[in-house]
Amino acid sequence: MKTNKLIWETLDHINEEKSNDWFWIVGIIAVAVAVLAIFFNNILFALLILISAFTAFMMAHTSPKMVDYEINRQGVKIGEILYPYSSLESYYVIDEDGFDRDRLLLKSKKMLMPLIIVPLTGQVDNEDVREYLIEYLDEEEMEESFAQVLMARLGF
Repeated sequence: MKTNKLIWETLDHINEEKSNDWFWIVGIIAVAVAVLAIFFNNILFALLILISAFTAFMMAHTSPKMVDYEINRQGVKIGEILYPYSSLESYYVIDEDGFDRDRLLLKSKKMLMPLIIVPLTGQVDNEDVREYLIEYLDEEEMEESFAQVLMARLGF
């Protein structure tokens, strides 16, 4: 191994500008589904939908923050949180040619957080990440969850 660690920084999420139409569409759909839930006597589901829409609106206005990432001999560090290799099962690097959305997927042994998604930037080479992690983890082809893909499509 050439280096002791790989270090880079990037924004924690890509903040895509959302038009007023986006807010109107999400709001109308949320209200329509909530009214339908109330019609079927499911008040709890209606509240869940409205709270989810409110949360989506709040997330749309959240500015991205710069986060430091590091892969070292102890594990993968995201900001101040270290994920030791003993808590991880495997990894997979998603390399999207021509796009700035390359990602490192880490499969965790933790039940509540089974997949950790780490954005990769031009500051670190995808092949260097593969070569470094293969010494500590198995490489296993993985895909992001449907919820994660949906959130990306919606601009989160």
